[in-house]
Amino acid sequence: MTEPLPADHPPAAVLVRGLTYRYPDGREALRGVDLEIRPGETVALVGPNGAGKSTLLLHLNGLLPGRGASGSAPGIGHGHDLPGIGKGRKREAEPSVWIDGMPVDDRHGPEIRRRVGLLFQDPDDQMFSPTVIEDVAFGPLNLGRRKAEAKRIALECLERVDLADASDRPPHHLSFGERKRACLAGVLACEPTVLVLDEPTANLDPRSRRKFSALIRSLPATKLIATHDLEFVLEQCDRVALLDAGRVVADGDPETILGNEALMEAHGLELPLSMRLGRAIS
Repeated sequence: MTEPLPADHPPAAVLVRGLTYRYPDGREALRGVDLEIRPGETVALVGPNGAGKSTLLLHLNGLLPGRGASGSAPGIGHGHDLPGIGKGRKREAEPSVWIDGMPVDDRHGPEIRRRVGLLFQDPDDQMFSPTVIEDVAFGPLNLGRRKAEAKRIALECLERVDLADASDRPPHHLSFGERKRACLAGVLACEPTVLVLDEPTANLDPRSRRKFSALIRSLPATKLIATHDLEFVLEQCDRVALLDAGRVVADGDPETILGNEALMEAHGLELPLSMRLGRAIS
């Protein structure tokens, strides 16, 4: 059972307590995940493929419910009777995730989705409008902004990501790196307090990676970044959480976690290249 937040506890930007999730096929993706991120902090989420990183990210704005298979409470099968509740009724699961002290649940869904901006690994999973500016303006429009105001916000965000000149172009006419930046503009247009980024530097050439990395570094929001780019982690992040088999197995500063060769090898990872070269030279 998740413990309630203490009354005098300053709200964390992201708080995860005992988060468990099973996919409909029965596969357990998350197994009692605990994680706390302070406002303004940049935290990397690293681990081998299949560790549960993307699944965890999808819980932070309510796209997946942290309540076991089929949305039921952890350990409670769908449709099971519960003592003292009566036939056909299920116990409502307590929240496992909070954003700025607000539980991620159906009641707070719209506000949570406004506060948490999620950037997918593949921009083609995120862009769907005929033009770039329409895509970026989609979020503000759905938050109730007037059309002229949404367009103004979209143009400002495209300017921030150096894509103002591409506003009227179809997304498929952009390069992969440009589409990544356009998606980030769409996220920023909703003015989130927490940015959740899934493999932001994946499949970028060195120049695009440097440009996108600098852009991410310039953003003041709290950030949780799932990545295999360990050099990026060393450059950008205040902390690292190592996830494996659905559990956080280590949490600490990047130099300590990523520099622990035994720990990294035990969880299917290797030292960042800069660390390997430094140790070889010394």
